[in-house]
Amino acid sequence: MPRSLVVSVAASLALAPLVLYVPAAHAADGVRTVQVRSFDGVRLVTNFFPAAGPAKGGRAPTVMLGHGFGGRGETDPDAGQVGPLRRAGYNVVTWNARGFGSGGRANLNYHRFEGRDSTALIDWIARQPEVLTDRPGDPRLGMAGGSYGGGIQLLTAGLDRRVDVIAPNVTWNSLTDSLYPSRVFKSGWASLLCLAGHTQGNRVAPQVSQGCVSGLASGTVPASTERWIDDHDLDPQVKRIRIPTLLLQGTIDTLFPLREAITNHRLLKAGGAPLKMVWYCGGHGECSTGTGPKDYIAGLTLTWFDRHLKGDRSVSTGPAFEYIDQTGTFRGGSYPLPALPSVKTTAPRARLLAVNDLAKSGTQTSATKATNGLTIRLRTFDGHSVGEPRLSFTYTGRASRTKTHVYAQLVDQTTGKVLGNQATPIPVTLDGRTRTVTHNLETIAWKLTRDSRIALQIIPNTALFDGQRALGTMTISKTSLTLPRVRPGTITAR
Repeated sequence: MPRSLVVSVAASLALAPLVLYVPAAHAADGVRTVQVRSFDGVRLVTNFFPAAGPAKGGRAPTVMLGHGFGGRGETDPDAGQVGPLRRAGYNVVTWNARGFGSGGRANLNYHRFEGRDSTALIDWIARQPEVLTDRPGDPRLGMAGGSYGGGIQLLTAGLDRRVDVIAPNVTWNSLTDSLYPSRVFKSGWASLLCLAGHTQGNRVAPQVSQGCVSGLASGTVPASTERWIDDHDLDPQVKRIRIPTLLLQGTIDTLFPLREAITNHRLLKAGGAPLKMVWYCGGHGECSTGTGPKDYIAGLTLTWFDRHLKGDRSVSTGPAFEYIDQTGTFRGGSYPLPALPSVKTTAPRARLLAVNDLAKSGTQTSATKATNGLTIRLRTFDGHSVGEPRLSFTYTGRASRTKTHVYAQLVDQTTGKVLGNQATPIPVTLDGRTRTVTHNLETIAWKLTRDSRIALQIIPNTALFDGQRALGTMTISKTSLTLPRVRPGTITAR
């Protein structure tokens, strides 16, 4: 397999790691912790766990397991995600990412830093005696992990062709679209991420600190910081990936919504990568509906590695797309699912919306049913709505700040739950002129009946985002909401 696409690794090959610590209880099993020097001398705290089970004592494929933002690599050889992978016959490597328990500063999985760190780690992995290699310097290698540990997989696989299989979980394509959609600061999540990045001895790049201070104080980030974050979009790397990829994303993930996986899926499919996408009730947020069978996602991940990393062709990985509805039922097919005629609700009557921040928004990570704003009951149907609802309305109004946002969300009035916990910012201009806005809402996966009591809410604020900074009123009319309708997939689990 060819060397790194963009990074020279000669220097890191010449730098030997320093052994730091070997847990006494597992020293005989070959478990070890070392420091691996990266391209710039930064030392990465790295843990190696040899395979257990049938592969113990021989050469085995290896899985790099990344951690979340502000966290540390797993260190227990028998628990967490490490234990099941080892028992399934894989060596596992965890590490403390740059700035998070290792040297340097975290740069949000940037190709110039964390990407080159991964290359140094792969060079080191290839030299370990327990590691199965395809050729000298090229280990049989998979990657797993979620969130920050998912982003590093897409980045690394696009930079270094020695990676053979990846399974990124609840991660992003664009940090800008995730943290600053429609130029609205996602303050609910940002407050938690900023805290994680600046505590427990963590060190982050100055642009991260600038974004935190400005975003939480004013709801905006400096243009220079926005450009820096834009440069972290994973499009360039994802477009290069040709290896088997299992995309796992949460239906209730309000930090990295389903559209992030959909974008990655589109790019990977265009490149011809063997591909499976799974939507499950989990990720960044709280699942308050059915979750399906216990450990289902972990089982799919192991199956993916058995098929594509061990090369066991007798293993079936199931349909190329699976999704869960609110009942906890997984269904499978291909993405996108076959479309049926959509269902549209119209509300022509003009309604007045007060634009204010009386709800004290910007402190939570899930949208909740609103008591203010406009509520419009929707037409429903017997079947599944999977995809992006489309909202359109005409408006006019005036406010203390001309350019602002209102928010749209779908609510199950029977249970009081917001579909997917999601609210979507809708940009508006309140200068007295009449305008029409059309905007897709965040993707949903919901089982409906004709009796479902689903409503559209248009509200001035939500706890997910920066507080409403305008004060005024707007009149909304000619509202329409189109629900996507699909032919449901075949049940795969429940």
